[in-house]
Amino acid sequence: MTRYWAGGGPSDYTIVSGADVTIGSLDGKAAVVVGGVEITWWNSETGGTQYTDLLDSTGSARTSVLSSDTSDGRALGQIPRVQYPDNVTGAWASAAGGRRVWMAADVGDQAVATAVDLAAHKSQNNGHGTGVANLVDVSVPLPGSRNVGDLLGVVTGGGFGLIPPSAAAGAVLLNPPASGGSYVGNTAQPPDPAQGQSGNPWLKLTQPYSGADDNPDAVQFFSTSSTGQSIKTGWFNGNGELRAAPSLPNRVAGRVFEAYENRGGPSTGRFFELSTNPSVAANREALLGAYGTGNSTKPGWVEATRVLSGLQGVRAGGSYNSLSGVNFRGQKSGTGAPTTGTWVTGDAVVDSAGVLWLCTAGGTPGTWTGSAGGGGGGSTVSVMPTWTQDTATVGTGTYRVHNPTGSALTLRSAVASIGGTAPTGSSLIVQVRVDGTAVFTSGNRPTITAGNRYSGVASTFISANWPAGSYLTVDVDQVGSTAAGTKLTVQVLAY
Repeated sequence: MTRYWAGGGPSDYTIVSGADVTIGSLDGKAAVVVGGVEITWWNSETGGTQYTDLLDSTGSARTSVLSSDTSDGRALGQIPRVQYPDNVTGAWASAAGGRRVWMAADVGDQAVATAVDLAAHKSQNNGHGTGVANLVDVSVPLPGSRNVGDLLGVVTGGGFGLIPPSAAAGAVLLNPPASGGSYVGNTAQPPDPAQGQSGNPWLKLTQPYSGADDNPDAVQFFSTSSTGQSIKTGWFNGNGELRAAPSLPNRVAGRVFEAYENRGGPSTGRFFELSTNPSVAANREALLGAYGTGNSTKPGWVEATRVLSGLQGVRAGGSYNSLSGVNFRGQKSGTGAPTTGTWVTGDAVVDSAGVLWLCTAGGTPGTWTGSAGGGGGGSTVSVMPTWTQDTATVGTGTYRVHNPTGSALTLRSAVASIGGTAPTGSSLIVQVRVDGTAVFTSGNRPTITAGNRYSGVASTFISANWPAGSYLTVDVDQVGSTAAGTKLTVQVLAY
C-alpha cells in the first residue's frame, strides 16, 4: 500500500477575505493570509466522510493539521505537508470548516521511489516467490500422489518433472561449496520438538526388507589404514541394522563410555544397557547392564537379569579349548544339590555352604555332581559315620562320632534305611545333632514312610557346620505305630 504527500507547496496557504478594494476597473476584496487555522480533509466536496487516517512529517498519526503561525519556521498561513491514507491521490480540504477546495497529492516523488523498487525487484531471482509447480514447463503432481524420495529434474522431452528414486539412484553432490570451513547448501531443517518421539527425524532412509540380507548397505563408514587400505568399519545394512568391525586386529569396534570426568563423572548409575523392546516403554526390562565405577553398591559391575530363554542366570564360557558353556543359575538357600525343579545339562548352582553343583544330565531334578571346598574352608577329607539298631527304638542318641580331621567339615546329607521289617502304621523318623543341637527342622528330618525301607537324601540343614572336635549323635524320634522297623542304619555324609 502507498501513502502520498500533500501540502507544503507555494499555493497551500490559509487566506481570508479583507476589505473591499477597487483596482482600475475591477472591484474586489483584499486577501489576508492567516495562520493557526485547522485544516481537515474529506472524500467529497460536500457531505461525505472526513479522512482521519493522516500522518504528519514526523510520522505521527493526525486527524487534522494547523496552518503555520510562523513558530514552526514556515511562512504565515502555510499548510504543512501531510500524508493521505493509503492510495488516496487527492482530497477536499476545509479551513476552519469553510468551503472545501481540492488538494491533489504529490505523486512525483513516490513515482521515483516506485521506479527504484521496480529496479530492485527486477534484479531478484524470484521476487514474486513463484513456486516450481506454477511454471508452465513443469509437471508436479499433488503431494498425495508423490513418491517418497522423488526428485525434481529434467525428464524425457526436456521439461522439468519428478524423477523417481530408482531413476536417481547413485546421484550425489560432489564437492559441495564450502564457506568458512563448513559445507553449505545442503542443510536439513531440525525436527519439531513439539512432535515428541513420534515426530519426523532429521534423516529418514527407507527401503524394502530383505530376508536374505542382500540389499545394499544404507550407510557405510570407512577408515584408511597406514598401508592405504580402505576398511569398512561401520555400517547400517540393507535392513537398517547397525554393524561394526575394527579397523585393525587390536582395535575396539564399538565402545560405550561412562560419563566424562569433567561432567560429574564417573557414572553413578547404569550407563549401558541391553533391554527388551515392548510396545509400551514403561514395560522395558534391562537384560544386561553395566554400572559406572562411581556406583555406590555395584561399582564397575556388569549385571545380567534374564538372558537364558526367559530364565534367571548368566551364560559363560563355551568353545574355548573345546569346553562347553556353563549356565550360572545362582545360590540356593540350603545345602546339597537341587532336589526340585527342571534343570538342563550345564546348569551350575552354589549351595548355602559354598559348594558348586553341576547338572550333568538334565531332568526333574536332573543328575548333579558337587565339589568340595567351595566354601573356602572345607576339607578334602570325606567322613561318613554310621549308626545301627537291630530294632528301632525311640530315644535320644548316646553314641558319639567326633570330627577327627582337625578342621571344620560341612554336613552334606543324611539317609536312613531298613534292612529288616519295614515300619507300619506310621513313619520311622530320625534326627541328627551336633554337640546336642538338632541340624534338621521337624519337616526336613530323614523319614522312612510306612511300608518303605529308605528315607531318600535329606540335605536341607538348619546349620551344616561340623566344627573340628565336635561330635554327632542320632535320635530315633518315631519308629512306626503298628510295627517298628528293624535292622535300622543311619548314615551322615560330611566333607
